[in-house]
Amino acid sequence: MKSMDQEKEELSLDKILNRLREEYWKSIIEPEEKVSKERVELFTFWLGEERYGMDLALGRHLLKMPKIVKLPQVPEYLLGVFNLRGEIVAVLDLRRLFGMKISPQTENSRLLVAEAKGVVIALYLDRIGDIMIYDLKGLQAISGEETGVPAQYLKGYFPADGEAGKMLIYLDLEQLLGSEKLVSFSR
Repeated sequence: MKSMDQEKEELSLDKILNRLREEYWKSIIEPEEKVSKERVELFTFWLGEERYGMDLALGRHLLKMPKIVKLPQVPEYLLGVFNLRGEIVAVLDLRRLFGMKISPQTENSRLLVAEAKGVVIALYLDRIGDIMIYDLKGLQAISGEETGVPAQYLKGYFPADGEAGKMLIYLDLEQLLGSEKLVSFSR
C-alpha cells in the first residue's frame, strides 16, 4: 500500500508532466502562427518570360496536359474543359486573359487545378517553378503596367532572387477567380 507522501509525489509529478506537455505543444503551435503571418508559401510558375506565384494552399492538382475539349461560344481565354476524376474543370489561359504573347504548348506545359471562393479552375502554365517561402516584408507594390496584368489581380512582387534573376509577381488568385468575368463561365 502506498503512503500518503508517495501519492502526493505522484500527483504532483503527474501535474508537472502535464504542464510540461502543455508548454511543449504551445511552443510548437505559437511560432507557426507567428511565421504564417510574416511569411507566405507560394507555388511559382512561368507565363512566357515572367515568373508568377500564387498561394500554395489554393492549389489542388498539378497535371500534364490532358485532352481538352473545346467549347463553342466561350471567350478565347477559356481553352475548354477536361474530366478530372468525374469533375468537369474549365481550363483558363492567363496569357490570353491578360493579352500576353501566346506561345505554343511544350512538354513543360502543365495545368494547375486551383480552388478559390468556391470556383475550381485549371490554369494553363508554360512551365512550373518551385514552391518558395517569402517574407511578406519584402513584398513591393506593383501597378500592373509592368506586367500587363490588371493591378486588382496582383498582390505585389518580390524582387529578383537566385532563380533566373527574375522578380516574382504575386498573383491574387482569389480576386481573379472571384471576378464577374470568370465566375459566370466556371460554375
